[in-house]
Amino acid sequence: MARPRSPERGTLRNAFFQIPYEFFCERGFSGGVRSSSDRKMSSCYEERLRGGLVNIKKDDAVALFQSMILSFPLPTVIDFNKLFTAVARTKQYDLVLDLCKRMELQRIAYDLYTLNIIINCFCRRSKLGFAFSVMGKMLKLGYEPNTVSFSTLINGLCLQGRVSEAVELVDRMVEMKVFPHLIILNTLVNGLCLQDRLSEAMSLIDRMMANGCQPDHFTYGPVMNRMCKSGNTALALDLLRNMEYRKIKLDAAKYSMIIDSLCKDGSLGDALSLFNEMETKGIKPNVFTYNSLIGGFCFAGRWDDGAQLLRNMITSEITPDVVTFNALIDCFVKEGKLTEAKELYNEMITRGIDPDIFRPCLFLHF
Repeated sequence: MARPRSPERGTLRNAFFQIPYEFFCERGFSGGVRSSSDRKMSSCYEERLRGGLVNIKKDDAVALFQSMILSFPLPTVIDFNKLFTAVARTKQYDLVLDLCKRMELQRIAYDLYTLNIIINCFCRRSKLGFAFSVMGKMLKLGYEPNTVSFSTLINGLCLQGRVSEAVELVDRMVEMKVFPHLIILNTLVNGLCLQDRLSEAMSLIDRMMANGCQPDHFTYGPVMNRMCKSGNTALALDLLRNMEYRKIKLDAAKYSMIIDSLCKDGSLGDALSLFNEMETKGIKPNVFTYNSLIGGFCFAGRWDDGAQLLRNMITSEITPDVVTFNALIDCFVKEGKLTEAKELYNEMITRGIDPDIFRPCLFLHF
C-alpha cells in the first residue's frame, strides 16, 4: 500500500493528516492479566505520585507504570500524565512514548495534556513527522490544539532550522483562534535572526504587537545582536533608544553588544560615552564590556587608555580574563614596551590565568 507523503515534504496545512500514525499501531510491552493480589496495589502508585517523581529512573518508572495498570480501579489519565511528565523531565523520551502506547492499549483514552506530552517527546527526538501526526490525531479526537501544542511544534521546527514553516504554523494558530504568546514570538525571532533574516524578524514583531503580544528584552536581544554583527550599529543604537522609551528592561548585555560594535567601527568616543551612560544608569559593566573597550583602544594604539580601563576594571571588582590581558600585552609589544608587557604577563600568571600557547613566544628575546 502506498504511503502518504511526510510533512517534511509537504506543507504544514496538510501535514496534520498526511502521516500515518504508525507509532500507535506498534506493539510495545507484553500484555498481562490482572490478579486479585495485583488489585490490592492501588494505593502504592498513589503514594508514589504524592511523594514526587524527581529524577525517576527507567526501571522505577516502568515498575510504577505496571503497578498502575494492574491496580483496580484503573488510575485516571491525570495520574498517568503525572508519571509521563516526570519521565519526560529526565529526557527519557522514548520511554515516555512506549508508556503512552501501552496506556492506550489498556483502553485509557488520551486527553489533551497527554497528546501534548507525546508531541513534545517526538519533537525532542527530532521526529517531527510523528509530532504532526499526533496533532492530526488530536483534531480527529475532537480536541482543540492549545498554545502548548503549537509552541512545542514551533520550537521543534526552529531547532531543525525550519523557521519558515514555524512562521506558517503561527498563521495557522491565528486562523484557529489560538493566539501566540511571548515565548513563541521569542522563539521565532531568535530562529529568524540566526538565519540572518532580520527584516522578517522585525516584521513578525510588528505583527505580534498588532495582535496584542508585547515584546520584551528577550525578544530584542537576538535582533540587536544580528544588527551589530551585520555592521548596523546605528540601527542597533536606535533600537536601544526605542526600548528605553518603551521602558523595556535594558541590561549590560544589550549595552555591551553596541559598545563592542562601536569599537569595531572605530567609534571609540561614542563607545566610551555609552559606557559612561550605562554606569550612570546603574547598569554595571561586565568583563565583555571592558574587553570590547580595551580591545578597541589597543587596536587604535591607545595603550594608556586601555591600561587605565584595566585598572578601573580591577577597582570595580570585575575579574579580567585572558582576552583582557592578551589585548594589552599585544599592544605593549607592538609599541615596543616590552617591560610593561612582561609585567602584565606575570600579573596574568599570578592571577592563575593560563595564557594561550603563543604568548610565551613573545618574550623569548628578553
